[in-house]
Amino acid sequence: MSNTESFESLLSEARRMYAHGHDNRYIELQFADRGVDDAVIDKVIAEVTRLRKEVRRYIGVKYIFYGASLLATGIIASVLSFHSESPVRFVLWGMAVSGVLVLIKGLADLIGL
Repeated sequence: MSNTESFESLLSEARRMYAHGHDNRYIELQFADRGVDDAVIDKVIAEVTRLRKEVRRYIGVKYIFYGASLLATGIIASVLSFHSESPVRFVLWGMAVSGVLVLIKGLADLIGL
């Protein structure tokens, strides 16, 4: 088996381990126990780390979308119900605040904090 094939098979196996929820350290130890070369392990771990960041950024974009939607809905509904004496307007401001918090979470995930 050539180095490229072994790298591809190891990467495929590492992706399966990642999909099962294992962290990079676990994947690294599994390959080290099998006697895989350290340089190949480092390349595989770098690819899995890139995959983790990609997934986190995707989730961050979704949170930004949901947060902006909650924020806009909360503000618009609060403004429209401003002159009514209904206590619902306080709940609507709560929705807007929740939108801000979800938006901040999404931004943090997007930039990798």
